[in-house]
Amino acid sequence: MGQSEETDFKRRLRLLVVGEDTRRAEYLLGSEDVVRDSVARVRRVVEEHAFDCVVLALTSTGQAGGETLEAVLSSVPDLPVVVLSRADDASLAEHAMHGGAQDHLLEAETSSGELRRAIQFAIARKHTEASLARQALHDSLTGLPNRDLMLDRLNVALARSRRRPAAVALLFLDLDGFKHVNDRLGHAAGDEVLVEVARRLQSVLRPGDTVARYGGDEFVILCEDLRGQREALRVAERARAAIAEPFALHGRELNLQASVGITRARRTETRAQDLVREADVAMYQAKRRGGGVELYETTHELEFESRLRDAVSLTHLELHYQPVLALPGDAVHSLEALVRWQHRERGLVAAADFLPLAEEIGVIAEIDQWVLAQACLQLARWRAEGLVNDRVPVSVNLSAASLRAPDLARAVDRGLADAGLTPDSLSLEVPEASLERDPRRAGGALVNLARSGVRLCLDDYGTESSTIGALSSHPFATVKVGAAAAARTLATVLAAARGAGVETVVQRVETEVQLAAVRDLGCDAAQGFLLIAPTSAEEVALWLAARKG
Repeated sequence: MGQSEETDFKRRLRLLVVGEDTRRAEYLLGSEDVVRDSVARVRRVVEEHAFDCVVLALTSTGQAGGETLEAVLSSVPDLPVVVLSRADDASLAEHAMHGGAQDHLLEAETSSGELRRAIQFAIARKHTEASLARQALHDSLTGLPNRDLMLDRLNVALARSRRRPAAVALLFLDLDGFKHVNDRLGHAAGDEVLVEVARRLQSVLRPGDTVARYGGDEFVILCEDLRGQREALRVAERARAAIAEPFALHGRELNLQASVGITRARRTETRAQDLVREADVAMYQAKRRGGGVELYETTHELEFESRLRDAVSLTHLELHYQPVLALPGDAVHSLEALVRWQHRERGLVAAADFLPLAEEIGVIAEIDQWVLAQACLQLARWRAEGLVNDRVPVSVNLSAASLRAPDLARAVDRGLADAGLTPDSLSLEVPEASLERDPRRAGGALVNLARSGVRLCLDDYGTESSTIGALSSHPFATVKVGAAAAARTLATVLAAARGAGVETVVQRVETEVQLAAVRDLGCDAAQGFLLIAPTSAEEVALWLAARKG
């Protein structure tokens, strides 16, 4: 243990003790700075004073104890909570740990030293959770919010705009010619430029605006409470002007420009991914015109829609694959098929940027069936070449439209038969939102698929309040949860999945810290850019062959 940790561990703590009877807790904590108050005043007291930890002296059991526990935990989401319980109630202890408490101790069996150590460890664990959450939601290079956090804030902004009139705009910014910086000066120099771009963008935004690094040299700016379109244009021009200032790089002067696409939420049902797609389309239009700022117009949407219809009818689609690795080793667990659109001007377009539109215009089920058939054929080829064994399935994402389609079972049977595969060679990933739209029909379709022997996976498990019900009500064999979830959430998800008898795959693993946490929690498998990024079938075949050799 380092010196700084030792010092922190011994320092005097400021503790808030609440409960119906706090005398035993106060006695055990006699040497600490203790403030006693009621459960009803927890939120107000925490807002008025700084505390290191909250100690809940819990005397009630059953429903009453659970309500007290939830009241305290919901009031102090950012503080560690240690529960000192008078009764040996196993269900209440489990409720405490799953609900967010860092520790649960029995009053009669706890000494003064044990309680103090529990509090110190609770503080350390809470700090670790906060650090993991920050790493998961911020770009490691620039410190800006990453894509996941930006989408979350955009969803919040859209929800807020539905409750009260407030203009929301999204700006998609791309650095013109940045590739030449990396090619001529190296990636380290490119990283320095990106860090400086992030700093400049933050310096020119209005209070309340958010800038995120969306990927590579792409940045997204979220603007709320705009007085009109002109204000969004002014933000874009300030951002471009800041980037146009020369960069001093190791004695050299570097000049860059930026292309910016702007869109705004025009309808109450606008979705976050729709805005990102629209701003992206506008940005590419600005690039085609030689740079500058472009506003998203209906004509762009119509053009994009027309080309997507052509892509589906002419099969200008292709599949990339991302392996999932079993834990604690690194054997191949499964291979997820991910559809891409080869756009003639924009290049390879990711699924998230065109599938929402495909669903709107009614071609999503057709895409799903094409993906299913091609993925099954590809898995059969890899098996024939000896690159994967017969226990490794291919995983295909299933949309809500496909889940409701009457010919889904026939499409699955046909895809497996054409490839000569057994049903357990295919795993169908179902997002929770698909179940919510038409639960009865979706449930019937899932039961029929499970009876046929096809594996079922609940995607993005733990992100919605109804997920636990979905897991227990449908025949899922696997659940997937994002690595961006806090350690406490991951532990809760894992416990619930184990209780339901299904395996857990953690996806979007992007850092070593996340991977270590996933391993420590005993998850069954992991998937993410840290392990291997989605890539073409040819590249995956080379990767599989290298592992064999």
